[in-house]
Amino acid sequence: MSTSLGQQIKQRRAFSSPEQEAMLGIRMVAARMLAPWERFLKSEADLTTSQYNVLRILRGSHPKSLTAGEIGERTIAREPDITRLVDRLDARGLVKRTRSERDRRVVEVEITSKGLEVLRVLEPHSLRMPRALIGHVGARKLRQLSKVLAELLDGMGTYP
Repeated sequence: MSTSLGQQIKQRRAFSSPEQEAMLGIRMVAARMLAPWERFLKSEADLTTSQYNVLRILRGSHPKSLTAGEIGERTIAREPDITRLVDRLDARGLVKRTRSERDRRVVEVEITSKGLEVLRVLEPHSLRMPRALIGHVGARKLRQLSKVLAELLDGMGTYP
């Protein structure tokens, strides 16, 4: 039997709302899921999760290049400075930038063969890690969770 979120954080009082409890649970799960992946990416490929995400986005559009704005629209976590992320990847030869033929003001970014190779090496780990961390929940519950998360994203309000 699993312990409640309140028990896990040794909370003495009830949450003020189910929304508060759910948000805290999402934050805790996200933090605990990301930490081992962040350590792995840093030690094995000297990448941040944001850099890895940009490489995956570019691989998904390959061989077509994307602008920084298009990359930003596809990122998981909204990054304030895609240009700086791309600068770091470019300096390592993982991406390359070119001026658009149609509009010289626009810079297009594409993944290089070196960037594709980095992702190829990391791929087995990126496939194993989710199963290792959350596979114990079972496929049916994970599908339910994915539906609930999609519903949350679709209807999420904003807060100043």
